[in-house]
Amino acid sequence: MLYIMKVLKNFLQVKDNNQLVLGVVFIVYIILNVRTPHAMAPAIDSILGNIAVVVLAGVMFRQSNPVIGVLGLIAAYLLIHRSSLETGSHAIRTALTSERAKVRDFNRYNQFPVTLEEEVVSKMAPLVKHAPAKNADYTPVLDATHHAAPVNYTGVI
Repeated sequence: MLYIMKVLKNFLQVKDNNQLVLGVVFIVYIILNVRTPHAMAPAIDSILGNIAVVVLAGVMFRQSNPVIGVLGLIAAYLLIHRSSLETGSHAIRTALTSERAKVRDFNRYNQFPVTLEEEVVSKMAPLVKHAPAKNADYTPVLDATHHAAPVNYTGVI
């Protein structure tokens, strides 16, 4: 408790009023859950925007009072998070399943036991077609095709 009081006393003894105002702005931004403007959100939600926000927070952490620096880091994190909520990229990252998870689920759902039909078909003798024997005393008979085209017909139907 004494440490917190010492930090607050140190915070309030900031020589630069700009840092005090910046600290108040950060606290208001953090506590009041201010939404990122829709026009700014896509720029902040990009890779370059995220890098710029992190760099600015890091520079502010190094150049200012430690309390202001920590508040700045928290505010930077919240700015990036709220921007992703505004653009919808947060929902895409969290709600959609990955391709790896989809493949794992499909493989799990496609594990079927061998059915009776598959078992019977696998035990059937293979269907063999070959020319009739040379000394055969029978001739194959083709039933009436009712003017149907042969299977290998390539003309206009």
